[in-house]
Amino acid sequence: MESNDKEGVCFAQPTTDEERNTIARQCKTTLKMTVPLVVDGMDDRVGHLYSGMPDRLYVIGRDGQVVYKSGRGPFGFRPAEMEQALILHLLDK
Repeated sequence: MESNDKEGVCFAQPTTDEERNTIARQCKTTLKMTVPLVVDGMDDRVGHLYSGMPDRLYVIGRDGQVVYKSGRGPFGFRPAEMEQALILHLLDK
């Protein structure tokens, strides 16, 4: 996407877990992300289980249950909606 070029987060498709992790670290640094980042394996097992294509945001509760599932991204992301779900979940505990 043009926005990826603009933000400096355009990379060749990784072929190993090590390359994938390196790209994730570079994206996290470049985008100044402050939340923990989890990287799926090369088999995309988690992505397939959570129907994450092309992108999807989740909030997973401490009990391992899905608390919030966003629309398909990047245009289906609703950060304020996700934040509200996270806050309500934390207040409920």
